[in-house]
Amino acid sequence: MTSISSIVDGIVVTDREGNVALLNAAAEDLLGVKSFAAIGKSLRDICGRRELLDVLVHDRQRMADVPQARQTVEVQHAEQDLLYVKCTTTRVSDYRGQPAGTLALLEDVTADFKTDQLKNQYLSIVAHELRTPLTGIKTFSTMFAKGSLGALNARQQAVADSIREQSGRLEHQIDKLIHLGHLDSDEYGQDREAFTVADLCAGLIAPFEQPARDRRIALTLSCDADPQALVLADRADLRRACQAIVENAVKFTRDGGEVRVQVGNGQDGRLRFSVRDTGIGIDSRYHRRIFEKFFQVEDPLTRHHGGAGLGLFVAKGIIEAHGGRIEVASRLGEGSEFSFALPAERQSVGAASSTTHSRKD
Repeated sequence: MTSISSIVDGIVVTDREGNVALLNAAAEDLLGVKSFAAIGKSLRDICGRRELLDVLVHDRQRMADVPQARQTVEVQHAEQDLLYVKCTTTRVSDYRGQPAGTLALLEDVTADFKTDQLKNQYLSIVAHELRTPLTGIKTFSTMFAKGSLGALNARQQAVADSIREQSGRLEHQIDKLIHLGHLDSDEYGQDREAFTVADLCAGLIAPFEQPARDRRIALTLSCDADPQALVLADRADLRRACQAIVENAVKFTRDGGEVRVQVGNGQDGRLRFSVRDTGIGIDSRYHRRIFEKFFQVEDPLTRHHGGAGLGLFVAKGIIEAHGGRIEVASRLGEGSEFSFALPAERQSVGAASSTTHSRKD
């Protein structure tokens, strides 16, 4: 008990009936209640910070379906203004393996949360401020390249084309920063609609065909799924996630290599998207970290590949928001395969339209 009382994070233990069995000093402060007033009572009946207690009640109810629940809660604290508390509730079993209650760990993550919030706000402001002058650069460089402002000689044409290409790359990175802010926002939502697999595949790899040709990379797309099968997803977000994975594969594939993009049928009727490359591969110790924000396997100051380390982070966030999970299979020097699966609608376009007609009839 002395050890538990000395832990800086809050600990709340409930029995199998949901009554509080243990509360340490840190939990008392966060919940706004003393142990003598809480021990033996249900979490619902305790008078304290209701927003945090309600989360503990909700997560305890979920323990029948999941072994652990985790979420961050905004708490109004009289002395410290707003606090952000990370609640991790774990199912506790007795020696027979039967449910014996729950253990909740309450961790004050206010400093980390505010730091991330400031970073995202700063990046969002920078991204939007960069977009305005970039629009002018793109517009005038396009006019130059197309000869709208007069004929260009060969050297001038090459410079104008280069400006257009580089401004396009910059716009792509700015879009990533803007979308990063959307992903981290509590208001992030998706505009889901039903569209066909054919619509998903149409033009999917087009932005990477010329860079692949320049480096003699064989870039192919094959679709083994029913082209008319329906996918329920945010069309723009899903395309953004798929293209981020393709872009990553092309970037890290050696000149003369191969990148294969495949859309097919996975298990349980799920739509499976995969990208396999013959690139440099990824050391197994980095398989999880490559999906972190801004993470680069190589030293940012000495690496040979461009990018801000956001592509896979954005792809992972979008895919998980759709109920999927991105996976990587890779060994150093042997290429990589990134894949994910999403639920596919059982009806195809033809079936859906015939059902609609029959209802009208």
